[in-house]
Amino acid sequence: MSDILTHDSGLAGHDASATADNFFTGSIITGAGSHDPYVSGYAFILWLKVPAWLSNGEEFKAFSQKNFKAFGGLNDIDMEVAGITGGFTSNQHMYATKLGDKPSEFTLRYQAHSGSPLQRYYDEWVSGVRDPKTGIANYPAEFGLEYHSDNHTGTLLYVVTRPDANNFGGNNIEHASLWTHVMPKRISMGHFNFEQGNVEVNDLEQPFAGDMHFGQNVSQFAQKYVNGKIYPFVSENEFSNINVYTG
Repeated sequence: MSDILTHDSGLAGHDASATADNFFTGSIITGAGSHDPYVSGYAFILWLKVPAWLSNGEEFKAFSQKNFKAFGGLNDIDMEVAGITGGFTSNQHMYATKLGDKPSEFTLRYQAHSGSPLQRYYDEWVSGVRDPKTGIANYPAEFGLEYHSDNHTGTLLYVVTRPDANNFGGNNIEHASLWTHVMPKRISMGHFNFEQGNVEVNDLEQPFAGDMHFGQNVSQFAQKYVNGKIYPFVSENEFSNINVYTG
């Protein structure tokens, strides 16, 4: 019995090091110090900066962050290699040549609402950079600003967390990327088309261009910055907004 308790990591603690004798025992390792599987489905966006000339930047940031349903655009970065041959065979020896490109675009998916409360900000942003009728940038003359990319781009922080999504004091970030030089790329109108008998609600996707940054410094920044800035969660037992339903 003592031997079972010693080697069944579900019943006793074990060394989490991959070099430990009990790291692989022919079964799933559990217990203290084991590695939980990655669980997807928990992520946030935070706008650190948007153009100052948006009509209500704070409202845009809040609604965009709380109404975001999906983030897309991250892709694997592959090392490219080249092979050389020598001698009497065609056996190749591989050498590193270059690393693939980092992502330069991403998309946010959001729920379309009546009155276009979020879409109108995207329309304003895109139209300010390039007016649909004249093709010029209107914001410099209208707001007395220099025409410069820093005045019409934003900065977005994207973080993926463990299921303890509000536990930013507990090092719960799985991934963090900081997107700078961000611009929306679309004025959405296609969902206003009509077809008789077609009645539905719509999700919209907003594509962006931007420069993606990641790594240890970005993760450390995100861990410090996000703590206290994510909206509070109301658990089932709290139901703190009960007054909304009682009049």
